[in-house]
Amino acid sequence: MPPTVRRIPRPTAQRLSLYLREIQPLIAQGQPTISSRELGEKLGVSSAQVRKDLAWVVQSRQTGESGRSGVGYNCFKMNDSIRHVIGANRRWPTVLVGVGNIGRALLAYGGFAQDGFSIAAIFDANPRMEGKRVGGLAIQPTSALRKVIRTNRISIGILAVPRSAAQVVATQLCDAGIRGILNFAPMRIAVTEGVSVTNVDVSVALEQLSMDISIRDQLRLSAEGAA
Repeated sequence: MPPTVRRIPRPTAQRLSLYLREIQPLIAQGQPTISSRELGEKLGVSSAQVRKDLAWVVQSRQTGESGRSGVGYNCFKMNDSIRHVIGANRRWPTVLVGVGNIGRALLAYGGFAQDGFSIAAIFDANPRMEGKRVGGLAIQPTSALRKVIRTNRISIGILAVPRSAAQVVATQLCDAGIRGILNFAPMRIAVTEGVSVTNVDVSVALEQLSMDISIRDQLRLSAEGAA
């Protein structure tokens, strides 16, 4: 019988990606193992949480590869196992829609290809942008989205368009067969069933930071006033 596939919880999957970032430099340095305590300290989580998260990897791969008491986890094997579980062992051709400031910044980032995500085509709704080359790719009109996505069997789309255009473009991506969207537009988008969305809102992240700082300032002032 084929193995039962269980969905890894999103927080666990996010931490697995972070573990991978910590393990890869160790491999480059030739370090063979790492303990759950060491890995947890690097990311600010408990060793128990690390073991619980990596248990999902062992279970998903059904390899029996796990940490050994007094030795730790084999960095090389755990790297391969985590990459397999989160899909980083595959190549993911990706399309980018919106070649404004955010889009250009994303195209200038060289880490995507290293992680298995290659931007295969770029699009913009502005007709004056059509044909211009950015990052070695020619900008295509959004009317070509469906053909390019279906011809190249592309699964992931990056949405870097203004708020006013986000839902329209998201619907076009879904209709074309995209299975996952990385959304940089400052709004929540509605997608068809089976399409995954990850929202990246820089303003919200900055507001969370400002709130944390403000609360700490208030606590400090309150403590000073009570002294």
